[in-house]
Amino acid sequence: MALLRAPWRIGVDVGGTFTDVVVADGDGRLLIKKSVSVGGDTAQGILRALDAAAGAADLPLRQLLANCEVLVHGSTVATNTVLEGKGARVGLLCTARFRDTLTIRRGIRADPWRHRDPYPTPLVPRHLRLAVRGRIMATGEEYEPLCIADVEEAVGWLRNAGAEAVAIAFLHSYINPKHERAARDAVARVHAHLPVFLSCEVAPVIGEYERTSTTVAAAVVAPRVLPYLSELRGQLAANAYRGSLLLMQSNGGLITAEEVARNPASLLLSGPSAGVGALRWLATATGRRNLITMEMGGTSCDLMLMHEGSIEMTDEIEVAGYHLRIPAVDIHTVSAGGGSIARVDAGGVMTLGPDGAGSDPGPAAYDRGGTDATDTDAQLVLGRLREGSFAGGAIALNAARSSEAINVHIAGRLGVSTVRAAAGITKLQGQALVHAVERVSVERGFDPRAFSLVAVGGAAAMHAAAVARHLGCREVLVPRLAGVFCAFGMLNAEIRRDAVQSWIEPVSEAALEKAEEIFRSLRVEVESAFARQHLDPGQASLQRAIDLRYPGQQTALRIPYVADVEQLVSGFEAAHQALYGHLQPSANPVIAALRVSGAIGAMPIPAPRLPIKSKGAPLPKELRTVWVEPQGLAACVPVYSGPELQPGAVIEGPCVIEERTTTVVINSGDRLHVDPSDTPIIEIAPTIAHHASATKFEAAL
Repeated sequence: MALLRAPWRIGVDVGGTFTDVVVADGDGRLLIKKSVSVGGDTAQGILRALDAAAGAADLPLRQLLANCEVLVHGSTVATNTVLEGKGARVGLLCTARFRDTLTIRRGIRADPWRHRDPYPTPLVPRHLRLAVRGRIMATGEEYEPLCIADVEEAVGWLRNAGAEAVAIAFLHSYINPKHERAARDAVARVHAHLPVFLSCEVAPVIGEYERTSTTVAAAVVAPRVLPYLSELRGQLAANAYRGSLLLMQSNGGLITAEEVARNPASLLLSGPSAGVGALRWLATATGRRNLITMEMGGTSCDLMLMHEGSIEMTDEIEVAGYHLRIPAVDIHTVSAGGGSIARVDAGGVMTLGPDGAGSDPGPAAYDRGGTDATDTDAQLVLGRLREGSFAGGAIALNAARSSEAINVHIAGRLGVSTVRAAAGITKLQGQALVHAVERVSVERGFDPRAFSLVAVGGAAAMHAAAVARHLGCREVLVPRLAGVFCAFGMLNAEIRRDAVQSWIEPVSEAALEKAEEIFRSLRVEVESAFARQHLDPGQASLQRAIDLRYPGQQTALRIPYVADVEQLVSGFEAAHQALYGHLQPSANPVIAALRVSGAIGAMPIPAPRLPIKSKGAPLPKELRTVWVEPQGLAACVPVYSGPELQPGAVIEGPCVIEERTTTVVINSGDRLHVDPSDTPIIEIAPTIAHHASATKFEAAL
């Protein structure tokens, strides 16, 4: 590795299987390193990954950190705390007679045919949910004064019960937070050191259940996340780091470690949301504005859609079955990773996932004690992956272990060959990915044929061409840093803050005048957040949005705000028509919420020098027997080294390309070219019928 020019920036993405590190220096030079994640001790795992990156740069860890001006981290601690049910013991103060909000929920089920499946256990058990007297009406008027004696008595009881944090969620606090703030003051008088989270600050939105659930989630993860961040900052400081520690939020923006203490729930989608920065960089570099990313790692696959340069956002997310209201990138996650475990059920049907092998012991191919057959094992048996060094040397793949696992668990039970069983595993995985892409496109009113598929993560590029052909996509982009896409995206992210105010009012000229007042207060909230992080609010770019719905409609649509009734209604109707396929022309839309988003621009990575334009395709480094789709093509195909493919190079499929962080499979009839931005692009050919016999491939193996 050539010497890095200080100062540099570092992005660290902790995944279920690997921890990715990307170092970007002042010349735009990038150093990447993958390390096996350390379960149970994320801070130590990060230090170990940074030490590995320092070794790759031929530097001691202290020198790597001493010359780093910004370190950005995508934290999985908040997510894992909820998923694993290992959160803090939390007490909830709620309005009298509304103690069971967390149990009753909304009554809506994702699968209406499985109505007997129990909901997840509430994050706060009933005996720690205490009701207090006091009532704010939906108009914001006080119906009954808050009973401070009830609050003080409840906090005393919670303290004796061992509560580590308190969540306060009263009715209609989004419109009038007076009672919640008074209750916080009362808690401080009784128990000064008990962390308190208010729904009017964590999730000031209409919807009692979601607002309460989100506030409770913040309280549940806080005593786990905040000490971990403190430990990480201490370890970094002990190793000479003096720069800023920034964290990825669910909204795709950055936040300081100090500011995140106000709402730790903002980290619940911290890891996958980092792809926003990288996707925007890729869109600019390649000149494309309609993209769907398929980020497939060892554990899961995260999908994100960009339409006309804008990335879909939401504030309704679900984590472990809990409905939360947090500004977030609209990411759809499916349990489809390289470590997804294949099985044959009692009926003789092969299934894949949803559970995975993780990093320890991992797929059988890792030769670390794992015996389950996974997608990674199938790819190795089919010749698409190379035996030996994998993920930049972090793992060594063992083909014999993969063959044994597939033969024992799949092929033997189905009465087919090991190769046919492996091909079946990859087809199941591909079908799951097709449905996932349809979920973020077709089901939201977008035609996938108008989008380019982006294959990122270590495993996506082996499936992407087949998925694109099935969906009718014309091309697949495979960024050079596909395997560390999120870590790279962290270095292109903005420092961001979102503010929202629920407000129910029919659209009218008078309503828009009142909206301006609310927008001004939301702007102050955003600018104050930047000031607390020692940033200049004057440097922030602000965007206003509005949520609209028809009268009686439950779900609102978010559109950019314009201070004109006719344009506002027209924009809403266009969005409604695209998503639902119908309108109510005689109905006047109703305002549901107003939003202000502020961002202070990221420091873009200097454009690196591009390789010299290629005069042709390089020679393959070897020939390998590989199972190639569609419909099972057995062939001895060329294998190319990705770094040798320069802008202008064109390669015809079938072939395999081994990049630094991923492996790319080019199917028969498809073609790959490297565009001027040094991005490999697979051009998908129309469906071609292949009739090659699998027997010849099996014999070759």
